[in-house]
Amino acid sequence: MQVIDYLVTQLRDSACYNSQVQVPPAVVLWTDETRQWQAAMPIIKRYLPELLELGEYRPAERTGPAIWLKCMIAGTAPEQSLPTDTIPILYLPGVSRKDLRAIDQCSLALQPLAELQYRGCWWAYNTAGRDWSVGSFLSNPKVGLQLDVAKDCKTQQALLEVLPDLLEAQAASLQEKRLETSDLYALAGGDPIRNMLAWLNEPEAIQKEWQQSNRWQRFCGQSQDAFGIDPVNAEIASLLPLLCDAQGSWQAVWERFSDTAAHHSSLIKSLHQVQPSELLSEPARYPFCNQHEEQRLAQTFTALVNEEVATIRTRLTSLNVEHAARREWLWAGLGLSPWAMLLDPLSQLSELTRQPLGGPDIETMARYYQEKVWQTDDLALQVMALASDSAMEQVAAALLGKLYTPWLEAVTLHFQLLVKSQGYPGGQGVQEPVGAYQGASTILFFVDGLRLDMGHRLMHLLAQANLHASLKTRWSALPSLTATAKAAVTPLSPLLTGDLESDKFVPQFAESGADFSSHHFKKGLAQAGWQYLEGHDCGEPEQGKAWVQCGDLDNLGHERQQSLPRFIDHALKGVVERIVSLLDAGWTRVHVVTDHGWLWSPEKLPKAELTKHMTELRTPRCAILKGNGQSDYLQCPWHWNPAVRVVMAPGISLFQAGDYYNHGGVSLQECLTPELIVSNNNK
Repeated sequence: MQVIDYLVTQLRDSACYNSQVQVPPAVVLWTDETRQWQAAMPIIKRYLPELLELGEYRPAERTGPAIWLKCMIAGTAPEQSLPTDTIPILYLPGVSRKDLRAIDQCSLALQPLAELQYRGCWWAYNTAGRDWSVGSFLSNPKVGLQLDVAKDCKTQQALLEVLPDLLEAQAASLQEKRLETSDLYALAGGDPIRNMLAWLNEPEAIQKEWQQSNRWQRFCGQSQDAFGIDPVNAEIASLLPLLCDAQGSWQAVWERFSDTAAHHSSLIKSLHQVQPSELLSEPARYPFCNQHEEQRLAQTFTALVNEEVATIRTRLTSLNVEHAARREWLWAGLGLSPWAMLLDPLSQLSELTRQPLGGPDIETMARYYQEKVWQTDDLALQVMALASDSAMEQVAAALLGKLYTPWLEAVTLHFQLLVKSQGYPGGQGVQEPVGAYQGASTILFFVDGLRLDMGHRLMHLLAQANLHASLKTRWSALPSLTATAKAAVTPLSPLLTGDLESDKFVPQFAESGADFSSHHFKKGLAQAGWQYLEGHDCGEPEQGKAWVQCGDLDNLGHERQQSLPRFIDHALKGVVERIVSLLDAGWTRVHVVTDHGWLWSPEKLPKAELTKHMTELRTPRCAILKGNGQSDYLQCPWHWNPAVRVVMAPGISLFQAGDYYNHGGVSLQECLTPELIVSNNNK
């Protein structure tokens, strides 16, 4: 990694927020009263396309006065725009945090920016708001560099003089040694490989920038010595094949490019025009070859949609072997091999769906599903999430419609047959109440719609956050709707019952007859000695137990429908952030629970007919029959009152058509849910 990679990470991470309880910051404010970073802004801007700078109006350099900066941040500037997938960063040279704090004393030039401190966030050294100096950034252990830089005045001044060169230096070459003035000035001699890549990426801009000092002359001399090239007369197009061939002195250039390619987007575009000159050339180094294979694979996928399922499975197996190597190429990591990346989970899903999940009883079927078969559902979501444009989405949906949807239907029908003959395993009194034996300093953490495969994804993310988590399963209360099933995993579940005349699947408090509403739930928790934590509130761990709600996957599914897979990981990361904050605040254990899972299909779920006048209440996946109502569909007792008959939609069908996502019925995906116990690894 280069030093600037650490800077980019720190700046972008300062904009992190919890999407469950916060809106994104409008901007990251970077004050630099002593202008330590300003000389390196041209380089930093190349790595941060979202970076703006306060100064004279130079839009081509993303520099301008306050009003123009406000327009850029708001996306209303007519001449150019910022990337939409990152939070804007605003560099303020010569400005301190206190200059913006005192709005009444703020200069006219800064006044338009003052309100951003309330809608944005700061990139600051500490909570007191000190600016990050260059020296403190390089040596601070929290940044990750932790360079040993001499503190004398000469060395600190040298840092500022060589900062542009220092930022693009390899971090590993600077670590594990003490950096003094002579070491820093040696950097100013320049790294010929780094300079060559910078020039190839933006030849005109780099030449213009370096000609303002003697750096251009140094670069020309270095290039002649290291590569036998005169940048003044050389044509860029003639040098690009040398990079791809990676022979002689260019091998080191290719290796450095492989490590830093994400920062050389213009060079990558130029390399697409370079074709291998010999049969012995290594195709992995040519984006042209990768693009050719991607186009060929896309055509194959499109044609495959019209084939029989057996043919699709056979071709996916052979294609996956053929293109596996490309997933290891540089271009795949840069997002330039979307079809090859989609092929892997689709091929795995094809193998897992060759045989539907069966079993002689519910226990056996559930065991198989818990051990491995849940991966099938996760793979289907992965495939759809990897579809990067509408054309890929159509192909992915069509292939999943042939491989996954029929499998899902067969598995669900078999499970429903077992439930009809053996009874549902998650009835009232069968499972221990969740809140019955919660230990001290424990959070009961509710995630709406955390399906079993999502529970495993959450486990993976928690492990990445250095947390310990264990997973077990629990049967959802029926019907698998939030109104019924959420109440069953609360500490108040023993106090609830169901009205025989209910027409909305909502239980009541047995003593008062009040519906299980948000108001009465919070009131009941308080009476039982539980804290209810909202927003960022971390409560009082020493006071015992608390309830938290975060990560509404269910609402996301109802809203996003077919496109749900693209948004799942972001929601789960918000859950992890909240769990981390609670454990950091002193809670010993977080017990993650959910109400139900869900069905998702790449195609609209089929419709099942149910005569409307025979039902008291009808939802997409279930209905309450009237007293004299009859149906041949599976019927199950309501969790809160077994005398209430609930009729379930057959297979994966809906009583109300039109959705790709829904729940409330009987299937492994809806009913077998995860529970996680999370704690710090060091406790």
